Parts: sequence; C-alpha cells; structure tokens
Amino acid sequence: MANIKTIRFVERKDIDLIKYNKLVRQSKDVTIYCYDWYLDATADNWGLLVLGDYKAVLPIPYTIKYGLKIIYQPYFTRELTIFSEENNNSYNLTDFISALPTTFKKVDFNFFKNEKIKGFEALETVHQELDLTPSYETIYSNYSKNTKRLIKKAIKQKCLLNQTEDVNRFIDFFKKNTGHQVNYTTSHYENLNKLMLTALKNKQGLLYEVLIENRTVAFAFYLLQDHRITYLKGSATEEGKKAGAMFLMMNKVIEDNSNQPITFDFGGSKIESIAQFYNKFGAKNRNYFSYRKNELSWIVKKGKNIRDLLKN
Repeated sequence: MANIKTIRFVERKDIDLIKYNKLVRQSKDVTIYCYDWYLDATADNWGLLVLGDYKAVLPIPYTIKYGLKIIYQPYFTRELTIFSEENNNSYNLTDFISALPTTFKKVDFNFFKNEKIKGFEALETVHQELDLTPSYETIYSNYSKNTKRLIKKAIKQKCLLNQTEDVNRFIDFFKKNTGHQVNYTTSHYENLNKLMLTALKNKQGLLYEVLIENRTVAFAFYLLQDHRITYLKGSATEEGKKAGAMFLMMNKVIEDNSNQPITFDFGGSKIESIAQFYNKFGAKNRNYFSYRKNELSWIVKKGKNIRDLLKN
C-alpha cells in the first residue's frame, strides 16, 4: 500500500523525464501507452501521479472542456498502468486516485485491475493476448482450422508481404477502406500519423503491407517493446479480406517472435467478430476495467446533454 501523502500530481512540463524514462525502461509492468512520446502523440494533456522520488507512477491523460479538467482514455490507448521499481503490481489504484487534485471533476479511464473505489463505477471488458514463449509449431497447432486455411490461401494466391515506413499511404488506405467504420476526426488521424511516425523513428513500430500483383490489399501496424508486441491498427480491401491478407500478416509477426518471452497483444475490441478473429490465433481473453466518476454540477451536465442533442 502506498503512502497517499507522498503521492503528488505533476504536470507534463514539470516531469523529470530522466527519472521517468528510467522507470519505464526497467519496469516489466509498463505498457507502451505510458511512454512519454506515446502520450505526447495521443493525449490532449497529461501528467503523472508520482509516489515519492519516482518510486511508482500512474500517467494521467486529461482534456479541458468548458473550462473543466476531465480525465479520459485517449484514442489509440487501452488502459492506464501503475508501474514501479518493484515490478510486482503491488500498488493499489485506490491510493493513487485518492491523491488526484479536486480540479478533476470527471474521470473516465481504463485499468487492468478491479478495485472498489468510493464514488466510482467499474465496468468489465476484455482484450486478447497470446503468449509467444512456446515454439511456432506449438502456437500454430492452436490456430483454428479457418485461420490455417486462410494463411495457406494467401500463400497460394501469391500474396507478397512487404515491410514499409510509408505512414501517409497507410493513413490514406485506412481512411478509404475502414474510415466509415470508425468515424475518426481530422484530429484523430493527425494523432495516429504522429504516433506511427514517432514509433518508427524510435524503432518501436513495424508497418506491413500485403500486395497482390502490385496492388496493396492490406496494411497493419504493430508497436514494439522488449516483452510485448501490440497490434495498433490495420485495414484491408475486400480482395485482401477474401485472400486472407490480415491472417498472413498476423502469422508473420507471431512466427518471427515465437519462442521468446514476449506477449502478443491484439489490442482488443468490443466488436465480437473482431475479438473472434483474434481468438482464432489461440489468443486468450484478459479482463480490464473502465472506471467512471462524474462530479460535474447538474447545470453543466444538463448543458452538455443539450449540446450533444444539438449535434445529432
């Protein structure tokens, strides 16, 4: 249990990045969503809840709406993580959240553990992970029959797998083939572009495309850590879907990193069909929890509801 009195909130501009990044490098609990460059690319604003002299930290992304500070889960991130020197997940979320400044009137974020925190509701959801420690042959044996069939189909149709760093072409392809499903704003695409470029620059990104007769039929982008690979975003044309292009790319990354102490993180989805796609590779569900609290005044809430209705 942490000493709440020694936990303080530090704004991004005041963070000791040397100490913070040292903690990031040595912690096995940290997810890539907590890297400073990742938060810079995805969050409107962010800071840290810091225990002592950077003994443990919890990143806090927030935005400002109608003059009010609101903690939120930014696009292209899944959850917040407390990470520390000990690497044992022993710290309670309750202690850190209790140290939040009272200026945060609304809170809506995800965390990997379930805790009962006064004033908060916690909703359970899942994402999918695959342990890559076993040999590729062992992992492949747990693929579904349909997955094996589509990988073979992609190979038979001479799908060519190509590594690239052409982020602009990925964004254009994603907008054309998947944009209607996600309804991203211009700001979302700008953040995604910045995120991918920075990941590639830091050698923590991997972008694949699949071609059929020089036509790009699918793209997929992965985030790289020493102990974790996270699937960020992908897209395919109808031709690519029928040819099994996405199955081919997933299989390539799994094969290249098998027999190592690495977790393949599929990123997760609330859409059942997408979750089933991940499970076809032998992935297992992992729970995480959405924490919500709203202390906005009833006048602000009512005004927001009216604004939301006018937008529809």
